[in-house]
Amino acid sequence: MLKIADFFKRIQNKHSQELFIRSTIQASIKKYTQVELPIESISLKSGIILLKGISQTARSQVFIKKQAIIEELNSTQTIRIITDIR
Repeated sequence: MLKIADFFKRIQNKHSQELFIRSTIQASIKKYTQVELPIESISLKSGIILLKGISQTARSQVFIKKQAIIEELNSTQTIRIITDIR
């Protein structure tokens, strides 16, 4: 039987990975578009980055540089493969 500490350690590791991916996405978007996105507005679902609560101007800038951002994200991290930004 597993200890409760092992269970919480597993949850903490998953949370750390998610935070790492989001911060990598945030840095890559800032590098290509000079747009500072809050980390709470970035979410992931099945390899797709979902941007919520950002202005239309910022969204347009991200979509113009979408392919370069996706290529950089997939080359810098291997936890999740990113396929699209919405």
